Order: sequence, then C-alpha cells, then structure tokens
Amino acid sequence: MVFFKKLISKVSILILFFLLTNIYTYKVYAEDFRTNYKVEYFLSNSKENIESEARYSINITNLKEGFYVSKFTLSFPKSFAIDNITASDDTGILEPEISQTNDAINIQLTFNNPNTGIREQNNFYLKFNQRNLFNINGNIWEVILPVVEKRKDENYQIEVNLPNNSDRKISISKPSPTSINQNTITWLNPLTKTIYAVFGDSQLYQLNLDYNLYNPKITNGYMDVAFPPDMSNQRIYIKSIDPMPNKTYIDEDGNYIGRFVLKPREKKKIEFKAIAQITAEPREEVRLNEIEMFNLQKNYLLNESIYWKVDDIEKYKNLGSPTDIYNYITSKFDYDYSRISKDIKRLGAEYALRNPTNAVCTEFSDAFVAISREKGIFSREIQGYGFSDSKELRPLSLVADILHSWPQYFNSKKNLWISIDPTWENTSGIDYFSSFDLNHIAFAIHGKKPDYPLPAGMYKVDDTRDISIKPTIEKPIEIIKVDSEINFPNSISKNKEYKGFFTVINNSNVFLYSLPLEIKSNTLITKLSQNRISVIAPNEKRDITFTIAPTKSDITKGDILLLINNKTVLEKEVELYNPIKIYIIGGSFILAVLVLVIFKKIRENRI
Repeated sequence: MVFFKKLISKVSILILFFLLTNIYTYKVYAEDFRTNYKVEYFLSNSKENIESEARYSINITNLKEGFYVSKFTLSFPKSFAIDNITASDDTGILEPEISQTNDAINIQLTFNNPNTGIREQNNFYLKFNQRNLFNINGNIWEVILPVVEKRKDENYQIEVNLPNNSDRKISISKPSPTSINQNTITWLNPLTKTIYAVFGDSQLYQLNLDYNLYNPKITNGYMDVAFPPDMSNQRIYIKSIDPMPNKTYIDEDGNYIGRFVLKPREKKKIEFKAIAQITAEPREEVRLNEIEMFNLQKNYLLNESIYWKVDDIEKYKNLGSPTDIYNYITSKFDYDYSRISKDIKRLGAEYALRNPTNAVCTEFSDAFVAISREKGIFSREIQGYGFSDSKELRPLSLVADILHSWPQYFNSKKNLWISIDPTWENTSGIDYFSSFDLNHIAFAIHGKKPDYPLPAGMYKVDDTRDISIKPTIEKPIEIIKVDSEINFPNSISKNKEYKGFFTVINNSNVFLYSLPLEIKSNTLITKLSQNRISVIAPNEKRDITFTIAPTKSDITKGDILLLINNKTVLEKEVELYNPIKIYIIGGSFILAVLVLVIFKKIRENRI
C-alpha cells in the first residue's frame, strides 16, 4: 500500500491516496507506476451556494513487469458534501464501494479488466457533485483546491469552468493560473499544496463597531479612538458615527482618529457603522498619497521598540530581503493555539525568536517588523480583523474581539505598501507573500508606535462584544459634500497684503484625495498656502491660509472667487481704501475740531 502525503496537516481538505495491488502478494511502490491527473470543476450557482461537478481523470502507467494497479481508493473528509458518485474505466462502468470512518468518506473502485503489461496504461474516471467546495463570501467566490503530491515525470492539471452566464473574473490566485481561456482557468503542474483563488475584484463588509470610553478623572478630558482607516486596498464608506467626535484628523501613520471630550467620571459609547470595500488592486489616488506620507514617515520606520527589537542580528545575517525574512518566520515558527485566551500577553520579537513554538499572530508580525527594520527595510504592523471561516486554517489571536495582526513592508520599486501574512501561511500553507486576499480589514496602523493607537475592539469598560463584521452585497453609496467657513471683510487696505484663512470641511462619507483649491481675482493678486489637500477624512476640518494684494494703486474695488473641489464657495466684491487719505481726512477733521475748541475758549475768555 502506498500513501500520498497529507496535503495540509491542520486543514480538513481533500486527502488522496491509492490502494495498489497486483497478481502477486508483493507491495507496489511509487517507482512501479506513473500517474497523471486531470481534475475539472464545472460550477453552477444559486443565490445561496455554488455547486460544483468534479471530474477526475487519472491515467496510470505500469513501469515494472508483473506489477499493475487493480484497485483505487480516494478518501474525502466527511465535511465534503458529496453525492451522485459515478465511476468508470476504459472498459465500462465501475461500481464504487463507499465506506465511512470517523473522519473520512472512502470511495474504492476495482478495475474491470486492467492492462497488466509493462508500459501499458489504465484510465480511471470519477464524477460527483460537491456543494461546499466553492464558497460564496459576500461579493466574492472563494475556493481552496487540493493538489496531489506528484513526481517530476508526472503531470497534474486542474481546470475550473465558471458558469457560461457568469461575469466573475479571477482576481487573486495562489499560484497564478497557467492560462485563462474565457471562463476556463487552468493550472498545470502547480508546485504548491493547495490552490487558493478568489473570483470577484472586491469584497464588501458591513462594519458595526462599538467604542466604550470612560474618563476616570475628576476633570474634563478627552480620548482619541482609531476608526478603520482608508488605505490603498481598503475604502471606508461611513454610514454613521454616534455621537460625532469633537475633532477628526489623520495622524502621522495614516490612522483615522476621532477625538471625544468626556466630563469627569463620564462613560460614553461610540457607535461606528460603515461599509468597508477591500479591493484586489490598489487605488492610484491613495497610493500617491501614501507615497507622500511615506516620505515623512521614513525617519521613524526603521526605529526599534520594546516589541520590535532583536538582540543579536548577526544570527540572521543571511536574511537580506523581505522574502528571506518571511520564509524564515513561516518555516521556523509554530502557531500556539493554547495561548488564545482573554489574558493573552504580547511577547515581542526577541522572545518569539528565542521561543518560536509559542507564537501567535502578534509574534509573527513583530518578528518580521523587527528583523526587517534591522536590515533597513521599512516596515510596520497592521492590527485589524481577518474574516475566517476556519479558526484552525486562519486563526485570530487578539482575543478581546477576535482581532488579527499582519505586517507590511514598503516596496521601493512599486512605491507601495505590501501586506503579507506569515501567520496564515504558517497555519494554512497558502501563499500570503506574493499576493494577499480580500479577508483582511485594517483597524489601526502601527508604524511610529507598536501599541498605539488601539484598534477597534480594545476600547472596553465592561466585558462586551464590540465588533460585528459581516460580508454584504449592499452597494455602498458615495456622498461627496465639501463645505467651508470663511469670514471675509467688506474692505481691505490698498497698501498692504491682507492675510486670512478659510476652513475646508469634509462632510462627505468618504475620504477625499487631491482636493483642489483655488482663489482668483481679475483685479487682485491672490495666493494660497497650498493649492490642494492631499487627503481629508470624513468630518475633518482643515484651515487654509491665503494672501490678497491690489495690482494697482488707483483701483477702488476688487473681486474674489474661492473654489474648493472645483466648486465656487465664495464670490465677493470688496472695497479697497487708501489709508493715507483716511489719515489726512481724519487728521483734518481732528484739527478742525481742535481749532473750533480753541476758538470757543478764546471767545469765552474775552467775554
């Protein structure tokens, strides 16, 4: 009997093995035959699920005289919803013998009249329906396909055939497909243990997040909370924030911060509702803004901290690239499921590197960031939520509200922050370095400090459940509304510049990027401190300064036009006065009054 290696030890996915016999009682080894595989999936979908018809075509060639395959067995986990099983060989229909163990469904077939000579071939065909291999996850289809281990001289081909009326396109594939021909996607001889694929270019999630705040002081105070940030692969559509923050701003790392003023001993619950759109491709306008921010962040993105510190970097002298560091961590670390509890303690990079079998997601991330920074690779940590239907396959570890963490590094060639997940590759065997997925929702960016700001789910007064995230097909509505506040005088001096400011208010439900600003006049010289706002968050206010000066000394009036986001927000005519004339007139008036007073006094004295 020859068994193929289990594809992923911790994941209950397809396990194939063959029971091989011959006319003698000797064992048959892999060297005695060659096997080529073709596995085809034909999909059909309803609103609630995707059904797939699976077809296995397996070709077996005898390589040794007197040895051949007479029986063939496939085993599937019980969780696989398999029915309508049919099988055949080259001579006709086969009757499958189906048995069950505690963990598996076994399908055994006996060939009708197998070819027994050396170099002769036998073909086996199996067909069945499966309902839960391809999952509908909100706006996308997601699948993890098993791959049978093979030798170099064998071929293995997987085809996925989408429904003819489907408009779904493959957006993420690990590994990349060999070919895509209309609705047929093909992988030839994949080297990975599984194929992970996503159909659909974006995923939508409904976010309901609670932030429980408390001011223990006997004086007024404030607390800053981190709402989910807008990022190149994550767009946030605000539905409501109740109550509204007293101030909103974007910090150095790009976090979306809301500030709330609390009275002495006051408790306050903030309810945040939004839709998060996670995309396979980065948004260009956000990427450009992240490059601008990165140029300011570089001065601290190589710093060490209590969690991002390596005592002896010489131990890792052979790790020169993000790929090297990532592969080292995924191969050396083991995920410690026993540490998952409410009292979980963050251990940091150095402890994790000394104790690699006791790691959870924060240790995977901290180790990557710490080594990367020591090697001069700009890196940071993201804390957020990983949407997972299998906690064994893709575990979460910041137990307060089932949070997850993963690192990012800055790719200087692409000018892009790259998200990776060494934790989930370690636990699932799926490649999370060359491409990501649509299941990670960022709550907080940690570049300057490893533990600030706190992500949603970590603002607690009592033992409450504060995070609710569900995939949705609800299409988000973009509302663009930019308001302004300005107090402009009706007249200004001809002889000096007028300096003022106006306030831009983003009352949209989305972040705005490269917001154009313009102030112009036909009769005045105008100048803005900046002609665009790189990024402004929902409910954020931004003050913009400007100067105005006359073009000629003889003009008495000037027109001003202020535009924000290419829309006029102020149109005004102002008078220009000459302060010298005013001084002369004022002085003359005062002198006349003095003369009258003096004249009156003289007259009174005479009398």
